Amino acid sequence: MKPAPAFDAFDLTAIENSLFGRGPTAARHFTGFSLRRATGDPAARLEPDLPETLRLMNPMPFLAEANPGRARHWWIRNGAADTHAAHSVAGNLAAMAARNGDAVYYRIYWDAGHIANEDAGDFIAWIGAITA
Repeated sequence: MKPAPAFDAFDLTAIENSLFGRGPTAARHFTGFSLRRATGDPAARLEPDLPETLRLMNPMPFLAEANPGRARHWWIRNGAADTHAAHSVAGNLAAMAARNGDAVYYRIYWDAGHIANEDAGDFIAWIGAITA
């Protein structure tokens, strides 16, 4: 759905670029490729905080370590008609959490799109059951 390079847009217009904004800077590059291409500087380097920020955004290594401080209850939803993310992303997250013995409530909604959540009432009830 996005033109190359997809997530780290050369002109910083991808929503993902704004995720990495910091302080007065609304959006930043988070790959060396896009940074060098956008600036025209083949020696351009990412800001020093970005590698750690990227590492912290990926839950999979933390789940692989079975980090004892991780969440133990997972509500994961996606739509079957999602054109923004591969179904394997949510599926792998659910599988890794389940492998660790965590409670996983994973559903794919038929004909729904990206990050669909069509049962908000059930979500509230699920939270109530966990925290009761």
